[in-house]
Amino acid sequence: MAATANLIEPFPATAPAVNRVTICHTTKSKTCSADAVWKRLSSEIERFKLPVAVEPAKCGCSGSCINGVYLSFPSLGVFYHKVKEGHVPTLLRETLWQGRLVFPLLRLNPLQSLRPDLVWEKASGCLMALDTSQCMVQVAQYLIKFHYDESCGKCAPCRLGIQRLADLIDGVACGKAPSDALSEMQSLIVLMQQAPYCSFAGKVAHLILAVLAHFKEEFEAHIQGRTCPAGACTFSE
Repeated sequence: MAATANLIEPFPATAPAVNRVTICHTTKSKTCSADAVWKRLSSEIERFKLPVAVEPAKCGCSGSCINGVYLSFPSLGVFYHKVKEGHVPTLLRETLWQGRLVFPLLRLNPLQSLRPDLVWEKASGCLMALDTSQCMVQVAQYLIKFHYDESCGKCAPCRLGIQRLADLIDGVACGKAPSDALSEMQSLIVLMQQAPYCSFAGKVAHLILAVLAHFKEEFEAHIQGRTCPAGACTFSE
């Protein structure tokens, strides 16, 4: 796609369909082009003085993701993936201003079993939320309960491990978790990865471990300071 062809003419004198976009980011990979996409998007928005905010996504990435760069549009409820710097003009014109989807970039995953407002790449451990206002403790709360309902319950590491993880995460979300909750959660994750009869518990443990690894500070804020950085959790007395 041409870098500036779609931006020669001025934008219509109407309000943009989308006024906020989030973009994934990582400091762990020198080959990821997220920084280039971010800079191009920000510079074009500044150039045309568009009333659109570009925000770093709530994203955990190891730097080995093969489907990035990810862009999310909270007001539209969609993710784009494999975004390149040259796509920026089209995204500004079509999606940000007109509210139209660019289907070649639209992330459509028929095997996605999690919430539609989350991206989860098992192989790379990339986890991204659609909206930066989401509390990742609440995300972990949803994920563990979702998988608890899927467990057959035949072995203790899976049945009891997932239940105990769910109890601990519930405690974190309401400000009643013990001070050593994170270390206990990590011990449970190791048990679930090494001791069960099948691979299901390990898959669940891998997912929760990714949440803890990338968003540990949110859990610590809940446990140590009884505060929710996203302002989404209510703490009981």
